[in-house]
Amino acid sequence: MRFEWQDGGESDFTEGAKENVNMTKPLTVKTFGTGPSRFIALHGWGGSHATFSPLIPHIPESTTLDAIDLPGFGTSKLPDFWKIDRIAEMVVESIQFEGKYTVVGNCTGGVIGAELALLRPKSVHRLIMIDPFAFAPWYFSLFLKGTFGRNAYRTTFASPIGRFFTNRALQSKRDKNSDLTASFKHINHDVAYQFLKMMGDHEGPSRYAGLNLPIEIILGENTFGAVKKSAEILKRIWPQARIRTISGAGHLPLEERPNDIAESIFRYG
Repeated sequence: MRFEWQDGGESDFTEGAKENVNMTKPLTVKTFGTGPSRFIALHGWGGSHATFSPLIPHIPESTTLDAIDLPGFGTSKLPDFWKIDRIAEMVVESIQFEGKYTVVGNCTGGVIGAELALLRPKSVHRLIMIDPFAFAPWYFSLFLKGTFGRNAYRTTFASPIGRFFTNRALQSKRDKNSDLTASFKHINHDVAYQFLKMMGDHEGPSRYAGLNLPIEIILGENTFGAVKKSAEILKRIWPQARIRTISGAGHLPLEERPNDIAESIFRYG
């Protein structure tokens, strides 16, 4: 079965999922599996829990995976304020932390994963970052330059024509069957812009220099140069980190090479 990329809209991979929806909890959580090995999956900019749909057929019987809609995405509530530590707190408020967890963060979700490990060091025993950014490259920083930046963002991501040409321009960073801008079709662009601004205001990876746990960084072979440079930066901060490059994948290795990603993520539980 192929799962379509439906970030921000209704997910089409709810088969086998137990949806944890509680009005007292701020975030929507989709739970897959019932095994004792626990995973938390955090999507990145413009995503939702559906980012992790390609992994679902590969979840071992020994595993439970909680895929989360981060604040303002999918069907989750907005945060009280846009700060990384508040986002991590909302994740904690939405999951019953019992035992040890592996946290998987895709793209900018890796930063939130690191924040979660900082907030709950006794609960997070392993961190996996998939194609992460450790800094805001110039093309993201451009979107944060006042009115010009907002207009540039909307031209690039809120317009169907803008998304089409952006995806065409980035064809070297993806395989021929994936679309780097598809997830922006269904999202609230005010939310996406606030999320991007939050990431741009972040103090940087030095905040997490004290993390002392196994860390894995997974990169697509053809991803952005800024992601490859980010991996080098993170390796200097975390000497224990292991870096794996997925052959033939671009910036969407979850979508493009789910078998390889699943093997890396679930190997050690």
